[in-house]
Amino acid sequence: MHIGVIPDGNRRYMIKKGIKNLLNSYDMGITRFFDFLEWCRKLGVNEVTIYALSIENIKNRSKDEIHTLLKTFNQHALSALKDKRIHKNKIRIQVCGDMDYLLNNGVDRTLSQKVVDNLRKLEESTKDYGNMKLNLAIAYGGRQEILHSVKELVKSKLKITEDNLRKHLWVKDYPDLVIRTSEERLSNFLTWQSAYSEIYFVNKLWQELEERDLVNIIDDYNARERRFGG
Repeated sequence: MHIGVIPDGNRRYMIKKGIKNLLNSYDMGITRFFDFLEWCRKLGVNEVTIYALSIENIKNRSKDEIHTLLKTFNQHALSALKDKRIHKNKIRIQVCGDMDYLLNNGVDRTLSQKVVDNLRKLEESTKDYGNMKLNLAIAYGGRQEILHSVKELVKSKLKITEDNLRKHLWVKDYPDLVIRTSEERLSNFLTWQSAYSEIYFVNKLWQELEERDLVNIIDDYNARERRFGG
């Protein structure tokens, strides 16, 4: 099973809980994501795609917030290189998104380069793992991904077919279900891939998500009669 997840609500959680430092709120969100990965592992999920940072976020959020988020990514990418949860459980990590856009449009080129370099090291250190796959959607946008794939097809002079387009997407596999916390929209996430996915909106902020919520979602998914195209 492949699950896509949009972990929304970091700033609202910070306000709700009186957290004065956005970095702390993001750290708590990443901690909850490690919990989420463990829940997925226990429930037999073998692929997760997380919407970590959209191209729209880079364009529209304040420079301070993007800088804070990139610092958080860099710290956790470094720690993940030695994280037993990643290596013991043989989780393969793949970065999915426009890294050139991140480098050229981030608030701090030096910090952006560190993030990209450390994420690539993380990819390399986990490339031979096969128990679970984790796609980190960073500097990602679903429409931009489709345009990227079409440009690659044109450049390679391949026939534009669904199969060929899929081969050039940043995220190759289609999610069975997509989960979003706190809001009810997909926000340009897995635009091509989610055409037949089941969508679950959870009325909780990301840090409030519990294992029981995921169990209930998967139970509901397994009970559904899926009708592709109707």
